[in-house]
Amino acid sequence: MQNLDREIRIWAVLEHEYVLRLYGTVKEFGPFRALVSPWMPNGTLDSYLNRTSVTLTMMGRLRLLQQIAEGLKYLHDNSVIHGDLTSNNVLVAADGSPRLADFGISNIMVQSNPAFSYHTGAVRWVAPELLDPPEGQPIQYATNSSDIYAFGGIMLQVLYGKQPYWWLKTAIHVVSARFKHLEPIDSTIEIQPNHLDFMRRCWSADTKVRPSVDGVLNYLQVALSKETSSG
Repeated sequence: MQNLDREIRIWAVLEHEYVLRLYGTVKEFGPFRALVSPWMPNGTLDSYLNRTSVTLTMMGRLRLLQQIAEGLKYLHDNSVIHGDLTSNNVLVAADGSPRLADFGISNIMVQSNPAFSYHTGAVRWVAPELLDPPEGQPIQYATNSSDIYAFGGIMLQVLYGKQPYWWLKTAIHVVSARFKHLEPIDSTIEIQPNHLDFMRRCWSADTKVRPSVDGVLNYLQVALSKETSSG
């Protein structure tokens, strides 16, 4: 609870157009406090992409990714690790812009329970060093670099409509694929080579190869410029 109090205090002072605001907490909803935030009428990024799969242009998809990256940069610039960046933890406002939500919780779970294993939804997105830490190494916490790994999965879903390891339907099969070091993609979809190269950098097992959030934003700016000129 002390760790949660700390995270709530941090979240309460964060203010960015692509980060979900925290209005406060209430205690009347059971044994734990509820966190109160603005209502996002377009729901999760996952459901939003499903509804707009036909109408959302490549330009719109790249801009959406840019906004998500801008929110992530704000967190990183304020020494906040998201730690659970998935398409269900990005909400979408009425105007179609994203809000990063539910950040900081995974490190609380690791601190309070060293045996914590990432929940079944997140196993598709979590960086390999968190899922399978080197033997004899101390407990692995989420980092800026592990957020970038997860962003590669967000990029895959926003641009191509597929979650990481989309062809595997159960968590146990995803875990098995992860331990076999299989990529989060297969050959059934065609990905632009420049997008594929960049996603693979995000997914590198070597954290030093992964770009910074500034590198992500630079890549997306170039991609948007190319899309504008080709249009």
